[in-house]
Amino acid sequence: MNQTEKKKKAILETTFHLLNQKTIREITVDEIAHKANVSKVTLFKYFHSKNQLINQVIRQNLNQLSLEIKTLIESNLDFNQTYQAILQLKIQQLEHYQPIFSENMMAQYTNSPELLDDDVLSLQKQIYLLLFQKGQAEGKISSDYSQEDFLLILSIFNSGMKGLSMNLLIEKAEIISRFFLNGWK
Repeated sequence: MNQTEKKKKAILETTFHLLNQKTIREITVDEIAHKANVSKVTLFKYFHSKNQLINQVIRQNLNQLSLEIKTLIESNLDFNQTYQAILQLKIQQLEHYQPIFSENMMAQYTNSPELLDDDVLSLQKQIYLLLFQKGQAEGKISSDYSQEDFLLILSIFNSGMKGLSMNLLIEKAEIISRFFLNGWK
């Protein structure tokens, strides 16, 4: 890894750690640069703004989660086991991060429309469609439902959960899973 890559990696890792400790408003570019051992000039060489940097960090985390989910979908697990494994993966992620990180993600999602760029959205859609296809192939999702129906219900489902506390979602994960899985039959 060359010096440029090392500096960029240090900036991204430092920003991630700060997002896991403080609100976005409390994090300054000076603090990121200082903790990453780079100058502000160097930071702005790689990232045009604090907002772009935060988006990059969040996108990296979302992409990593998406790739892990894709691996689960493509595994030998059946549809129900796959969904349960995905849910457990998401719960582990929530437990790994401090609650402030999730709050920062939601704040950034609300305030920065460019956060979820076409690449992120395309990858997520591809993964959801793989899950849909697996469910239909195994007869777990009725053929009465189209891919568009599945994506619509997932969107509604995910939007509705955004207003709930992480503790409640973790506590009620099993019942939410049963409801979701049984509703597709």
